[in-house]
Amino acid sequence: MRRFSANYIFPISNKPIKNGIVEVDDYGNILNIIDTQGKLSESRKLEFYNGIIVPGFINAHCHLELSHFKNVIEKNVGLPQFITKIVQNRNAKYNTIFDAAKRADKLMKNNGIVAVGDISNNTDSLEVKKSSSLYYHTFVECFGLETVNAKSIINDSIEILNQFESNKLVASITPHAPYSVSEKLFKLVFSHNKKNNSIISIHNQESKEENKMFFNKTGELFDLFSKKENSLNDWKAKGKSSLSYLMELLPKNSNILLIHNCFSDKNDILNAKKNHNKLFWVLCPLSNEYIENNLADIKTIRAHVKNIALGTDSLASNTNLSILDEIKRIIVECPEIELEELLKWATINGAKALNIDNVYGSLEVGKKPGLNLITNIDFKNLQITESSDVLPLL
Repeated sequence: MRRFSANYIFPISNKPIKNGIVEVDDYGNILNIIDTQGKLSESRKLEFYNGIIVPGFINAHCHLELSHFKNVIEKNVGLPQFITKIVQNRNAKYNTIFDAAKRADKLMKNNGIVAVGDISNNTDSLEVKKSSSLYYHTFVECFGLETVNAKSIINDSIEILNQFESNKLVASITPHAPYSVSEKLFKLVFSHNKKNNSIISIHNQESKEENKMFFNKTGELFDLFSKKENSLNDWKAKGKSSLSYLMELLPKNSNILLIHNCFSDKNDILNAKKNHNKLFWVLCPLSNEYIENNLADIKTIRAHVKNIALGTDSLASNTNLSILDEIKRIIVECPEIELEELLKWATINGAKALNIDNVYGSLEVGKKPGLNLITNIDFKNLQITESSDVLPLL
């Protein structure tokens, strides 16, 4: 048994405990959480740290298989050009992809991440995930705007899904984004998922070009897909935002992770909330700045929804894979958000989104959530600072 203590313990499920103690067994399972009433007098095999102890972080959105793109695509190119550069440079050798993914997996572990919602278009990340100590939910992503190809696309995705599942890895099929998936393919994906009540992760309103495409078939995204032969021959403008269109299709009983949300306004948010009660709004601020030099309207999202989680996106659009760094960026934008709320976004909300909150996301007896020490805390305001760092204790 090991016994950990710090200036504060943040169980997430309850209020912070000053000088609290967390007892774990040799496998990391929590045996006890002790409220010392702020008076730490016992020292029996006690490991005391200056800082705060929190559960392991949940990275609700990543692309492990794109890790070899680190420093390849320049910043602020905009989403259409970013997509173009990914497609143009995607065919790297397997060993290059594997080695980069292996380093990224280790990087996330060192940054206190214990579970990941990860997008995959193929099986390039499978072997890394098999040997990793991190929990992965792999979202096998499919896309295609040509209706005639929808059946073959879903069949290819099912084959990839089966390979992950046959290796005892958790996975589900998911559509890429409203602008890259035909209505027929959406329906095939959601029909498949409905049978299994599978989780869905979908890129949402990452660029203003997405809404332009949906309102009136204009903008750079529309131009990008128009260049592909036949891809938009049977696609019609919807006269509404992409999220409003999406809400008409989404299955009602599945967890839905909406990723990015950079151009979701109040009307989009309220309409989505009215139409679906299992939405999780995943913010990836550093990636959004990297690609579009823009952030989601965090204040408006926060004002109307509670299920906010955090992601890093990939090393193609981020310089690090650190949930703590994402928190720091949010604090700069919204200094009024208290640490306890931010930590919920980084832990329990992501765990609930991935349906793993029975193990991860909070410090509770019987769980095995991992323990992170966050140092260099502003104790006067009980807040993370720019110099704060994270050290995984388990």
